[in-house]
Amino acid sequence: MAPTNSLADKPTDGPAWVKYGQDVFKESRKLAAEGKITVEQDFTTQQEVYEHFAETYDECLTSHDGYRAPIIAAEETCILLGANSSAKILDIGSGTGMVAERIREKGYTHIDAFDPNKKSCQVAQRKGIYERIYLTEASPKAAELKLILDNTFDLVVSAGTFWVSPSYPGVYMLEELARVIKPGGMILLVVNEEYIQGEWQDWGVVTDLEERGILKGRPVKLVPNYRMNAAVSDTNQGKPPNGAVVVYDILK
Repeated sequence: MAPTNSLADKPTDGPAWVKYGQDVFKESRKLAAEGKITVEQDFTTQQEVYEHFAETYDECLTSHDGYRAPIIAAEETCILLGANSSAKILDIGSGTGMVAERIREKGYTHIDAFDPNKKSCQVAQRKGIYERIYLTEASPKAAELKLILDNTFDLVVSAGTFWVSPSYPGVYMLEELARVIKPGGMILLVVNEEYIQGEWQDWGVVTDLEERGILKGRPVKLVPNYRMNAAVSDTNQGKPPNGAVVVYDILK
């Protein structure tokens, strides 16, 4: 079984693009969670949307969807890094660079990108906002972080990427992310609150990492209006979904 939405019928205007993209993502996520399509099929379906969407992605999400995750991520980065403007940051699921643009506005300019979508990375490269772009071969996985040396970054940030569906980054990446972060550094994840409820995550992985002294999770902070478009919410009773700010402190 494959998602029924066809890219051959993709819309051309912004509001329709947003609805189309969300419909495709929801259907693919549901089918993957139910085991009706493979993780690879889920990944391919969603990446095809990003490929077609890349050139207008920023405008559609900000103007027609009210997507606030990059703003939230930048604000939380300021809280975590303070005056450390020389901090090195890795943006996981960086896409077209919306998060990095907001973070740079706050004075943090040493940012690398990590994303599997070639066209989105090309858009980001034209913006000149990253020092280095890691174009991964498939859905970002822990093994692909082997390209990065130990203790490289002060902060890993990701907005709208973790726990979205079975093919997206999840708890399995945390240990390898901890490796590339300096002791005392942090992982900052900003997501739709509903995503951390996905049944495809094994949260025992986090417990194990905490017991081994690799990282320590902070209490999840909920923030309103992750997206102003209430239609993207599956559970929030017709209201815009909340955002969840998830922070892990790296201990060693």
